[in-house]
Amino acid sequence: MPRPSPFTHSPPTSQPFSPCPPALQPNARQPFSPCPPALQPNARQPFSPCPPALQPNARQPFSPCPPALQPNARQPFSPCPPALQPNARQPFSPCPPALQPNAQGGQVGKQVEEEGVWGRATKDLLSRALPADFCSVVLLSDADVLLHSIAQELAGKWGMEMMLVRNNASFSGLPKVVAAARKVRRRAWCVAVVVASTDPAFLLAFAKESRKGRLLVWETRLLVVTSLPSAKASALLRGHWTFAMMNCVLLNLRPAALRGEALVFLPYSPGGRRVVVGVASWTSPGGLAPHSDSQLFPFKFADFYGATIPVTALILPPFWKVVDAGAADSWSKYSGRDCLLMKALARTLNFTFHLDKSSNIDEIMASLEGGRVMLSGFRIMLIPQILERVDHTYFIDRASFAFSMAKPTTRPQWQSLYYPLRPWVWLCILISTVVVLSLMSLIFYMEDEERGTPAHRSAVLDTLGILLGHDMQLRMSRWTAGFVLVLSWLILAMVVSTGYRGTLTAFLSVPKYPSRPETMEELAKANVRSVFTQNATRFLMYFQESNIPAYRSVGSRVDWVTSVVNGLQQISEQKKAFFHERYNTLLEIAERFTEADGSTPLYVARENVIPNYAAWMMPHDAPYKSDVDQGLLRIIESGLKEKFTDDMLREAWQEIRLKKRDHQEAKVGSSVQTDDHQKSLSMNHMQGAFWILLLGALLASGAFLGELIVAPERLRGTLRIEYMKE
Repeated sequence: MPRPSPFTHSPPTSQPFSPCPPALQPNARQPFSPCPPALQPNARQPFSPCPPALQPNARQPFSPCPPALQPNARQPFSPCPPALQPNARQPFSPCPPALQPNAQGGQVGKQVEEEGVWGRATKDLLSRALPADFCSVVLLSDADVLLHSIAQELAGKWGMEMMLVRNNASFSGLPKVVAAARKVRRRAWCVAVVVASTDPAFLLAFAKESRKGRLLVWETRLLVVTSLPSAKASALLRGHWTFAMMNCVLLNLRPAALRGEALVFLPYSPGGRRVVVGVASWTSPGGLAPHSDSQLFPFKFADFYGATIPVTALILPPFWKVVDAGAADSWSKYSGRDCLLMKALARTLNFTFHLDKSSNIDEIMASLEGGRVMLSGFRIMLIPQILERVDHTYFIDRASFAFSMAKPTTRPQWQSLYYPLRPWVWLCILISTVVVLSLMSLIFYMEDEERGTPAHRSAVLDTLGILLGHDMQLRMSRWTAGFVLVLSWLILAMVVSTGYRGTLTAFLSVPKYPSRPETMEELAKANVRSVFTQNATRFLMYFQESNIPAYRSVGSRVDWVTSVVNGLQQISEQKKAFFHERYNTLLEIAERFTEADGSTPLYVARENVIPNYAAWMMPHDAPYKSDVDQGLLRIIESGLKEKFTDDMLREAWQEIRLKKRDHQEAKVGSSVQTDDHQKSLSMNHMQGAFWILLLGALLASGAFLGELIVAPERLRGTLRIEYMKE
């Protein structure tokens, strides 16, 4: 329960009510004097208006007082200022003229009773409208008489904040008053704002300032208490967004007749008209009488009654696209995922829409702030740089803002022969080869010693030949140990060679690509420039103002492009990252940067760069926000959003495939055979084997030269033997 405001006024119960403020009420213990105490004469000595130092001597008639203080001989002198001097024609009263009692009747006159109409009527209406007695009331007025009259009636029933706006031509104090009232509204969950004035200029200034200062939301009840002709009251309700669209009731009183009427403006009605209707009447003896078929504060946006609502959006597939350029209405002209959601919402709330196209996000926000449109049907990522200007609807899906880059190309690498097996496998093969080679050398040596003659066998050739699958005549050892060793080495060699050959084929066909950035941290480490469209300035500000170093690093290196196609073309030629909406980027890549076999040089990162949601935009504190949110929630929970997304993506991919097929047929012609798009192995795949051949040739050449230098006689003897054989 909110604590009562320090401005709450409660009438005293121990003494009769006086319309004059306490500071001006006369004290019954002593006779009232209109002069200030400092100027009141002392009863013990005759009063003199001059200071004692300047008082005249009784022996001489000279008076040292200034002429302005000298008494006029024609009228008795009064030491009180002229503004406080009583009027000789009527008895003096310290109360304001509007609250002075009528001396002829001896009671509170008719004018005082008329002033009490304001407070009683306001109290009767709020008693019916506010859901609980512990709500708070913010009372604003430009007239202290109205402020005091209404506060006297409301005091003690609700916590109250009284604010007086000085009546001047510009109402310069209104912004501060509205800001203070907004603080009260945000602190309390149940608030009613009462604005009392008979000046239409003040009420219109309040309406403008309250919207600018974001004073009201739909849950805040606004009561305008005034006394205007019926035509002016209706024009006032129609004249501004605050009175026409917000939860507002205008209580138009006739104080002289002791009656009034509560009026509400309905922007959408069953007849399709914008009308002002009466929801209740008030009379002094009978109080408030609501009309049987009306609510005091009716819901205005639960049903739009077939009205046409202005909306805006970016024409960006697959969310919005033109399907019939010649259609007369937006309902038939456009389609897309968000367009279908808008149509489903229109059926829920019973309205149609007219689309006012926008070229960028700043234009969307300007249209919403200026009141030209009521809703933006294009999903926008929720970041502080956008939400400081506009509000959002219920979440539609996750923010899908991502970056795309060119795929890294394969560089010529000799490691193509090394990749099929892991390093630990290669190490185990090497160790096994050395062990088997040592054992086989030992066995061959022991057999030669036993036989007494060399067998002219090489353990190295036999071991490596078995490993590489070389066709050779292998003479088995007579020892069982040698037989078991060769058999186990054959099994290991068969498994290793078979697995290596199969894996080598896959690695040669699909070469290993270098790593590519997939997250913002990896992109920042890559130290590449970022590319943004002119429509994404707010997202660049989000990067530059972020607390994450990777985002600030990416936002410090920026290039600009005019369109999505230009951005994708630029990153396909240079090492840069292009930031844009994910789904639209994928469609543009598939349509313009994908070959007939489905290959593309570009890719889109797997992670979204903005960890938030996306939603439609609407003006701040829009009164129809809750109705739109409830409609969208029903649509999303029913599964229509997923269905629309799948349908639109499938339709978009199908259109792209048809366009590419038609383009391919027109390009090659009917008589030209197209390529089967079979890929062949290139030097990027096979260069490892050639490097081994080259390395072996170099080693053989080095060995040959070494033999020439170290043992030339051996080479000459070999040549002589060959010559003799011939």
